[in-house]
Amino acid sequence: MNISISRLLSLMLVFIPITAGAQNSIKSAFDAIIKCPEAKVIENLSLDKDPSTGKKTGQCDVYSFELPASKAKLIKDVYSAFENEAEKAYDISRGNYRNVNKEESLAVGNGRGKLRLNYPADCEYITSLFLAPQSEDPDGIHRYAYAMTYNETDGKFVGRLIITYATTLMYRQQLEKEKENEIISNWSNGTYNNRGNTQNNTKKTWFDRVMSYLQGMSSASTQTRIALASNAYKAIRDISQYPDVTQADKETIGEILKGMIADKEYSETVLNTLLKQCLGSIK
Repeated sequence: MNISISRLLSLMLVFIPITAGAQNSIKSAFDAIIKCPEAKVIENLSLDKDPSTGKKTGQCDVYSFELPASKAKLIKDVYSAFENEAEKAYDISRGNYRNVNKEESLAVGNGRGKLRLNYPADCEYITSLFLAPQSEDPDGIHRYAYAMTYNETDGKFVGRLIITYATTLMYRQQLEKEKENEIISNWSNGTYNNRGNTQNNTKKTWFDRVMSYLQGMSSASTQTRIALASNAYKAIRDISQYPDVTQADKETIGEILKGMIADKEYSETVLNTLLKQCLGSIK
């Protein structure tokens, strides 16, 4: 049985009791730092709306703060607020980003926008994610993220308070999967030409089929590239089913694969391994 994205994600509301005021204690704890007379706070606030409906589609509020060490209770109060709301959150994370080489981020809006989370360097952090209230987002595809990151140094706390509004990771992954399946299906069935435009479906030669998979990787996401490489490998593995294959065809595909394997753009571990398997299977 097929379930639409909106319906699937709306079902989450049955299991996660979220109300419009679910994050009030976190907001209050944030406000206590923001409004503290001894605090130095710089605000960077943004809000995006759908121009046709006026509905909010994205939000990114960042309050960079410096707080005297004597106000440590305000930091502790934020942790307490997160704990108070823990049962209402669907994702909670707490720890530190010491020795983290890659950038950690929170999605904003449709997920194309990102806010770096592991800042300042080697910071402590706490985050919670809550589904947006059903009254605000009936489809259940958006969430609020709350986060605090900070360091204690030179007798003061330096950090950020963060609120972002974005589509849920589950929703973004489902969209990406549907897009990937469509691309794979179109390339496999020959409904795209080399420029990505639709064309009449005709029987492909082995060379055309493998080339379509390799060409499809140029503008695809990592996961879609892996799927295309898997299909290319299957076509190369089953080369005996294509009696029209020439030695020149195999040599040309081999040279193209060598170039891709050496290209940093295709260096992701799984993808690169599949491309090497493709090259090694050409006989």
